[in-house]
Amino acid sequence: MAESPIHNAVMPPSLFLADRSPKLNSSDDIHPHVLTSPIKSRREAFLLMNYLQDLSPRIDICDPSKRFGREVPKRARQLPLLAYSILAFSSRHQVMVTGVDDESSEEYHSHALRILIPILDDPMSSLDENLLAAAVLLRLYEEMCDIDTGIHLVGSARLWNNIPDFIAQGGLSEAASWIMLRQNLHISLIKGEPMQVDLNKYRRSRSFVNTTDEDFANRIILLCCQVLATCFSPGAQPDYETWAHLGNEVASWHDSIPAHYSPYHHSDVKSTSTGVKSAFPVVWMMNPAQVMGYQHYCLARILLHISEPRLWVSSLRTIEHRVTADKAALNDLHIAVGLGIHNPSVIGAGFTVHHILFTCGCLLTDPVERQEVLDFVDSFGKSVGWPVHRLISKLNATWK
Repeated sequence: MAESPIHNAVMPPSLFLADRSPKLNSSDDIHPHVLTSPIKSRREAFLLMNYLQDLSPRIDICDPSKRFGREVPKRARQLPLLAYSILAFSSRHQVMVTGVDDESSEEYHSHALRILIPILDDPMSSLDENLLAAAVLLRLYEEMCDIDTGIHLVGSARLWNNIPDFIAQGGLSEAASWIMLRQNLHISLIKGEPMQVDLNKYRRSRSFVNTTDEDFANRIILLCCQVLATCFSPGAQPDYETWAHLGNEVASWHDSIPAHYSPYHHSDVKSTSTGVKSAFPVVWMMNPAQVMGYQHYCLARILLHISEPRLWVSSLRTIEHRVTADKAALNDLHIAVGLGIHNPSVIGAGFTVHHILFTCGCLLTDPVERQEVLDFVDSFGKSVGWPVHRLISKLNATWK
C-alpha cells in the first residue's frame, strides 16, 4: 500500500395565511397517515425553510440522492409525524442559534412522540420508512438538547431489528438506516458505550455495490463502527489476528478509493490561505462526503492504534509500544481535526471533530493545540446551534 498523506418542494401561499402554531388536542387525529399538514403558520413555514436550507444538507452528507432534503419535506406536507419531527428539530436549532427560548420545539416534539411511540410499542403495527425517517429527525432533536439522554428512538429494538429489511428496500429506508448508524456511533463515542446494532446487517446495502463518494464514505463509517465494536466492547480484548484483519480492511478501503477521492491539498505548514495560523494540518477535499470519509478513516486508525494487542501484554516493551501507538494515533487525530477546522463549510466535519474529541481529546498535550481546539469547538457550537459545553468541560478537566 502506497503511503498516503493521511495514515424542493415549492411553498404554496397557503402556508403563510396564519401566524399561530396549531395546538394538538385530544380530539385531533394523530394517525401517521392522515393526509393533512400541520405546517400552517408563517413561523412554521420559516422552520421548514430553515430545515430545507440549513439542516437537511447536514443530514444528507452521505446520501447522493439527498432524500432528507428532497423527499422527506414532500411527505411532511401530508404526514403529520414527519412534519412535527421536522418542526421540532428546526425549532430546537433556532433556539440554540439565537439563544431565545421557544417552548414550541418541545410541543412539536411531544406531538411527534404521541404518534410514534404507540406504533413502536404495538407489536402488531407495521414499520415503514416514514417512521424510520421520523426517528432519525427526533434523535437529531434530542442531540441538540442540553441534556442528551440518548435513550429513545435510535435505541428502539423494533427499529434496529428491522434494519435488514430497511436496507434491502433502498431509497429513504436505506438512507435513514445509514444515518441511524452514524447516530449510534456518535452515542458510543460520547458515552463510551458499545454499539447497539448488528453491523453485519449493513452489508446488504447498495453502498457496497455503488461507487459514489457518499458510498465510499458509508463503507469506511461501517468499518469504523466494526473497529469500535470489536476492540472496545465490554470485556473486548481482540487477538492479534482479529486486530490485524480489521487494520487490513481499513487499509483496503483506502486502496479502493478512486484517485479523485484523495486530498487535492495537504500541508503541515502552520498557517491557512488566509494567513491565520493553525496548529493542525490543512487538508482540502473536493466535497463533503470525501471529508467525512477521510475523517472516519482517521478515526478507525486511531481506534486501531490505541487497541493494539501488544499494549495489553505485561512487558517492559509495552511502554515503548504505547509511546509509538500514541504518537501514531495523535498524527491521525491531527488530520481528523484539521479536516474539520479547515473545511468550515462542511458542517458534518465539525460534528465529527466534536465526537472524536470526546474519546480522543486526551491525546492532545500541546497547549497551542488545546487552545485552538477549544476555540474551534466553542465557535462551531455557536455558529451551528450545537451544545458543546459538555465537551469543553470534559477537555478542560482532562487537561488539568
